[in-house]
Amino acid sequence: MDRIFEAQEAQAYEDWLDTRPGLAYQAASNRLLDRVLDYRPGWRVLDVGCGLGVHLRHLREKGLVCFGLEAGPVTARVAQQRLGSQVEVEVGDAHDLPYEDNSFDAAILVNTLELVDRPAQVLSEAARVAQGRVCLITLNLLSWANLSRRLHPGFHPLRGGRTMSLWGLRQLVRSVLGPAPQAWSAAQLWPRHQPGPWVWGGLVGVCVAVTPRLRTRPLTVTAPARHTPQPAHSHGRLTVVPRGEGS
Repeated sequence: MDRIFEAQEAQAYEDWLDTRPGLAYQAASNRLLDRVLDYRPGWRVLDVGCGLGVHLRHLREKGLVCFGLEAGPVTARVAQQRLGSQVEVEVGDAHDLPYEDNSFDAAILVNTLELVDRPAQVLSEAARVAQGRVCLITLNLLSWANLSRRLHPGFHPLRGGRTMSLWGLRQLVRSVLGPAPQAWSAAQLWPRHQPGPWVWGGLVGVCVAVTPRLRTRPLTVTAPARHTPQPAHSHGRLTVVPRGEGS
């Protein structure tokens, strides 16, 4: 089961977004998302584990058609209120997405893998519903930001969650999706938020190119109409020529 934010936690999360660390996180994660996803306006994008809709709002402003899925009904309701009617947010389980194959151009998981029970299953489901790309962003296990989060008292939305290094994230992708093409980048949470090739960055992101699933339909065999049986090697009507007497 995904981690579910109850009402008190959801409010604390919303308050945290307005703090200095929360604003730095929003700026860094949105810029990193822009870099690694490399999207186009008009794309249909699903945010798996959308939280309060920070990244859905950012992508919607960029001209994408956005959908969100969140495990907790309270958080999903707050996200829907923050985003308005232009974005659809549903309550559901990231391990078993309620969408058909190839429903979206891309699926994103921003700080979602830290809070789910089976990251491999969640990644597999995201790849199933996306027909182009899957973007994964996590808090870097090897970063100073991760250490600071652990030492700093008070609320943090990822407190208690598992963090991953860039190598761990890429290995997860290979174990689930095989040799799919990958691109990666990272972002510092301070003092600047510009993405770049920093393996020690506070946030790391990987974008994976996925292959659309082929849809098959059951084969329906229609019984042929009844007809007069023919010889196995018949080539149509045969004309019998009588033998002559000298034959």
